[in-house]
Amino acid sequence: MLTEAFEAHRRLLWSLSYRMTGCVADAEDVVQETYLRALERPPKDTAAPLKPWLVAVAVNLAKDLLRRRRSQTYPGIWLPGPAPLEVEAPAVAPPQECFDLLESGSYAFLVALEKLTPQQRAVFLLREVFDHSVQEAAAALGLSEANVKVVLHRAKKALQRPAYPSKAQRELTQRALMAFQQALAQQDLAALEALFAPEVKACGDGGGVYAAGKAPIVGAAAVARFFAGLPKLGADLRLELQELNGLPAQVGTWTPANAQVAPRWTLHLDVDGEGRILWLRAVAAPRKLTALG
Repeated sequence: MLTEAFEAHRRLLWSLSYRMTGCVADAEDVVQETYLRALERPPKDTAAPLKPWLVAVAVNLAKDLLRRRRSQTYPGIWLPGPAPLEVEAPAVAPPQECFDLLESGSYAFLVALEKLTPQQRAVFLLREVFDHSVQEAAAALGLSEANVKVVLHRAKKALQRPAYPSKAQRELTQRALMAFQQALAQQDLAALEALFAPEVKACGDGGGVYAAGKAPIVGAAAVARFFAGLPKLGADLRLELQELNGLPAQVGTWTPANAQVAPRWTLHLDVDGEGRILWLRAVAAPRKLTALG
């Protein structure tokens, strides 16, 4: 009976945990731990709906995980892990004040959420994405309703909202990725540089397993030179486009030249309204790529 009730809410718990942690493997750990808690220490009121209790357990486990992560020194730049989201895109872009599952699961949005504290992230997601009332969010997080309102105000003020992953944004991103792959294949440094905004930035996350810079590369010329030199680090390069986190992304594999070079990665772009690339974020940390199979 408990297992059936849990399974009915598994997708909700995973969606919340993924947006809380920004990592598929971490989200799955949170969901599994929530299930174990339900088996070992079930709620006292078995007649009450199970969903609020499960959400409270999952969101607090995710908060604890975030606090542990941030108390440790990460080897380089921490980036979210990608996921193929099972979310239908709305027919039209939602009103500016709304946050839906597609937007909140986009790669750029997960990056933006990293600027929030664990408490701010939990309050923001419960209130603005998962449609909890102030009272429900307060009960889940053990806060007063006044505190929930204050934390939400600060979270919304701190959050830098990226472009919505609309149909137009997907088309711009796909065109930019295809042009990027063509320029890379042709080793055309000028064509690469022309794809970038002047202030473009690029960074990667190897998770301490594979080599990655500890600071972003800045500027169109520097980023173009970096990517133009990558083919020297491996052979049998294969690039394909997949939709990850609501937008096209590049999935790359090759035979690396040495053990410090990652054999697989994903590349995520931020593009402006003209299709110029503003950010390139590469994820090579193996734990971050579990959703790719």
